[in-house]
Amino acid sequence: MEKIFENVLELTTREDYEAVLSHVKKLIKEATDNGSLDDPEADNEYIREIGRLSRLGAEYENEYIQFTYLKIRKKSSLKRAIEKETI
Repeated sequence: MEKIFENVLELTTREDYEAVLSHVKKLIKEATDNGSLDDPEADNEYIREIGRLSRLGAEYENEYIQFTYLKIRKKSSLKRAIEKETI
């Protein structure tokens, strides 16, 4: 397993963030292919590195990325009643 971000403790640029995400995807594929993710209780170098890099990515997202959340609109009771009648 290649640890190319071994000494990285924090992500501060979008380029680094994108590179880490790409590497995590590569590690997940590699670990899946070689069976390292077969046991959900396993503790191996793949799981530790994927977890560490994912935390770095999450910290970057919390600090620098503004997400637009979807607003879930609930149907009015009148609309639900009409839909039930048409079924």
